[in-house]
Amino acid sequence: MTSRDKYNAYRRAWWAKSLGDHLTESRVFLPREAHDWVVRFAAEVEERLPFVLGKLVVAQIKGVEEKAETEPVFPAQPQDEAIEKTNSVEPISADSLHKLFYVVLASRFPNDTGSTRLRQVGFLGAVAAEIAAGRKPTASSIANCTDNHVSQITGLAKIMKDRGVIDVRSAPSVRKGKAAKIFSIRPDALKAIHAAHLEVTGQVIDDITPS
Repeated sequence: MTSRDKYNAYRRAWWAKSLGDHLTESRVFLPREAHDWVVRFAAEVEERLPFVLGKLVVAQIKGVEEKAETEPVFPAQPQDEAIEKTNSVEPISADSLHKLFYVVLASRFPNDTGSTRLRQVGFLGAVAAEIAAGRKPTASSIANCTDNHVSQITGLAKIMKDRGVIDVRSAPSVRKGKAAKIFSIRPDALKAIHAAHLEVTGQVIDDITPS
């Protein structure tokens, strides 16, 4: 028996043992970039690729089901109020945005990691850039320009909204029964995130803004 035959026999035995009675085999086709990402992720979590792919699919299914069964993440507003508010969105000043970036980077909210804070800064930068360009930033528009999933942008938006950094407003949509969620950075974002951090951690955010 060649080494290749031994490997194939081992692989078939592992596959049969791993499937058990509660799993079924299914083949997926991925873009090469997505496959490379999944391979790296599987290495990081130290799990075999078939299990990681299955968990990602199951997580997506659960997310779709929960979204269909629950209320929207951001409560809808009356249409006339939404129109009035979305028309009054103003870009944050460059100085305030600069300070906000450093405050987010210096924050230490529970469960946030360094990469989490970088994503939050990137999200806020994308929101500010869209507004400065005269556009109304939404989860879809930011997802499109950053090549991300809408759910990732929505998750970042919810965190920033909960900490008082952004406002999320409803606006009419061309799709029946749907309302676009437009993001804007609050004028009091710096004050709000400091207050939220103190409430959650009991500590103030260090000032790391370059002098």
